[in-house]
Amino acid sequence: MSREGTGNREKRRARPATAFYMETLMLAAVFVTVILVLVRVFALSGQMSGRARVLTCAVHLAENAAEAAAAAQSPEALREILEENGNVRWEENGEEGLLCAWYADDMSPAPEGDFRVDVTWTSEESAVGGLHRSTITVYWAEEAVYTLKTARWQEVTP
Repeated sequence: MSREGTGNREKRRARPATAFYMETLMLAAVFVTVILVLVRVFALSGQMSGRARVLTCAVHLAENAAEAAAAAQSPEALREILEENGNVRWEENGEEGLLCAWYADDMSPAPEGDFRVDVTWTSEESAVGGLHRSTITVYWAEEAVYTLKTARWQEVTP
């Protein structure tokens, strides 16, 4: 009888210890799962932050180019306004012209920058004035990020 009584006591002692280990294992599994989810969320937020930075820079560069196009009287004047340190190139395409300007990541003019701003210039002249249209496209790593269309009326002064 004493042997059976001893065996029952050992089984009773083993059960609470097994339950403790199972609970600890489940808690560790939940903890690892939460850590993996948080790491993925933080990695995704880092990627989204990088894209947002690129888009913000592209919008600022497009706005600056639009203001320069509004202030310029001609494509040559536009080039003079935007050019710093040899970062601008002008190409003729029939009636349209294409001005390409390069900028670094910090939006400073740089001939070999990561951002490229393309500005097209078209003019429609009449007896009373001229309509100058510009399409501004900002590229980052050869991918179009932002496009802005603008126009300006310039009256003929007698």
